[in-house]
Amino acid sequence: MRKFFNWFSSVFAILFAIPSFFILTSWNALPGDAFYAIKTGLEDIALAISIRTPVASAFSIDFTQRRFSEANRLLAKKGSTIGYTLLVAEARETQTIIVDQKDTKKAEELVSKIEEYQARIEEKKVALASQPTAILPPQTQTTAPTLEQAPSPTKTISPPIVTKTPILSSTPAPSVEVVIEDLEQTNQELEEIKEEIKRQLPPQASERAKEVQEDHQRDNPRKDKP
Repeated sequence: MRKFFNWFSSVFAILFAIPSFFILTSWNALPGDAFYAIKTGLEDIALAISIRTPVASAFSIDFTQRRFSEANRLLAKKGSTIGYTLLVAEARETQTIIVDQKDTKKAEELVSKIEEYQARIEEKKVALASQPTAILPPQTQTTAPTLEQAPSPTKTISPPIVTKTPILSSTPAPSVEVVIEDLEQTNQELEEIKEEIKRQLPPQASERAKEVQEDHQRDNPRKDKP
């Protein structure tokens, strides 16, 4: 019995260690990294398990926050704005989950988060316009080797001399103008999501009660006593 218990404990520890390893290794992965698909796959599993519960809304808002963090890191590391495209996609998925569950509290939280993202993105746009190197990685250019023909006083053909220029980066950073346009597009799409949430979900019960009370007072104005 003792041997069986030890064997079972070892197998359980190994099975538990495998997903834990993937979670730890993929935690800081960015779009384009090898473990990023594992990271988003684990998120999809968490949503699939909790999709019928209020926890799904909380998970989805947390995943939206992750996309925003990844977008900022990817922009600073590689000068890529693909992270902001993924942020918009995640925000739309979160919108769908929250609206389906009619979770007005989480809807307000998501709208507040979106407004925070928009403000931060606007700050980046201003910083890019004034000091691009504070946001984007250094822009480098790829220079191909140049060929120089060695001088020859006679008709003897000399082999070409290859002058190599160090290649600093195979993928130059995007222009500041392109990045600013992408950030502007992101803010516009986030604004659309925010407005759609406000239209799709009814106001809070307290707000409805307040509106009913105001309507009642408007229809039945109080008469001052003489």
